[in-house]
This record gives sequence, C-alpha cells and structure tokens, in this order.
Amino acid sequence: MQNLQHPALHAQHRAIMVIVCAIACTSVCAAERLVLATEEYPPYNMSDTRGHVVGLSTDIVKALLDAAGYEYDITVYPWARAIGMARTQVNTCVYSMSRTPEREALYKWIGPLVSNDWALFAPAKASRPASLDETANMRIGSYQGDAIVSYLQTRGHIVDAAPNDDVNPKKLLAGRIDYWATGRLIGQYRLAQQGISGIEPVLVFNRTEMYLACQKQLPDEQVKLLNSTLAGLQKSGAIRKIYATHGYTP
Repeated sequence: MQNLQHPALHAQHRAIMVIVCAIACTSVCAAERLVLATEEYPPYNMSDTRGHVVGLSTDIVKALLDAAGYEYDITVYPWARAIGMARTQVNTCVYSMSRTPEREALYKWIGPLVSNDWALFAPAKASRPASLDETANMRIGSYQGDAIVSYLQTRGHIVDAAPNDDVNPKKLLAGRIDYWATGRLIGQYRLAQQGISGIEPVLVFNRTEMYLACQKQLPDEQVKLLNSTLAGLQKSGAIRKIYATHGYTP
C-alpha cells in the first residue's frame, strides 16, 4: 500500500525519533561512564612522576572496566574526600576500599580486587608484641579516614590519626607514637620512598580484602556485570599476570 503520510508529518515524526534516540543514548552513555576516586596508597594506587594514576589495584580496575566496556576517569584525592564522593555522587566509585561492617550498607561492592595485611611497624630495636592486646595502652599512629582507625578504636586502642600516612614514619622515629599501623606492603613502600631505615613490621594483626566501592544508585545489573567480568579475569589468569608485573602473587 502506498504511504499517504503528509511530508511535514513524516519529517516531524523523524525529528521526534532522533530526539528520543539521543535521549536514550545519553542515558546509556551516562550509565557506562564512571568517575573513579582514589588516594595515594602505594603499591595499590598512586601517582607516577608524570601524574598518571598507576599501581596494582589501578591496573586491575582498568582491566576490569575495559573488559566490561566502560569509559572512566581516575583522579587521586585525599582519602576522606574520595570516600565521601563515592558515597554521595552518582556514577562515582572509590578504590582500594576495605569492606568493613561499618561501610557495608553505604556502597555497592565490586571485588575483591586485592588483599591487604594490616601491620604494626616499630623501630627495629623495639619490643615485638605477640598480639594486638599487648598494645592496649600504646599510642598507635594511623591517618584520617582509614579503616584501621575505627578497627583499633572499637577495640579500645589509642589512635593518633594524622591527616595523611606519609608523616607517620617520622612521628614513630621521633617517639610521638609507639607503633604505626598501616598495610604491610604500603608501609614498606613508604619507608623505601622516604629513605628511612630502622623501622620494620612487628605484627600482622588483620587481613582485609579491598574493593571497588560505588555509589548506591549504581544499578544492580551493572554491579553484577562488573563482578562477573572480574571473576572472568581471575579465571583466565589475567589478574595473576597483573600481580606478576608488580612483583607480587595473589
């Protein structure tokens, strides 16, 4: 049958369809572009000399989002700001985030990406506690926003939370704190970076798994897609290869 639609109406219909398609495309594209916030937490996430965000967790996150077909931007912020952004801003995620009971309901979780041993560092000649209980009356240094702070405080420990973790090795050497609590790998990295010797890990007191944590409005189907994609990368050996390029094993 011959199409008898008036040319003006036909043009109007096509214009409406273009607008509808554009709106649909914009919605999909917005859902597939993520803003990623992180902190200086080597060797997991950090800035290199050119200002690029690198590290073990960063490479895993990039491989994950590339495989899942997402566009993304990664920026380093102070940790307290980074976790606040991922709690309040749509399509925003933060890494590397320890998944703790206090944080569980605040985010949607993809991972785990990596594991992290929490350790107490002390001067090499200091006594070595056999357990965390033996440090109950000691001053333990950490930094604001870190999960270690709440972990220790809820167990009755005295925590001196600095604005950032960089200052804690010197505070330890100056006797302003008795122990420095941080991730075992990051502690060793910071000591090497600052050229400080005579400090070593004396007690590993907890192991956590660190995740990509996203703002709660991220649709569940996207969370499932990202978690299934990460599982596929682990099964294929891609994650193990990323670890190997950084000199570690999963």
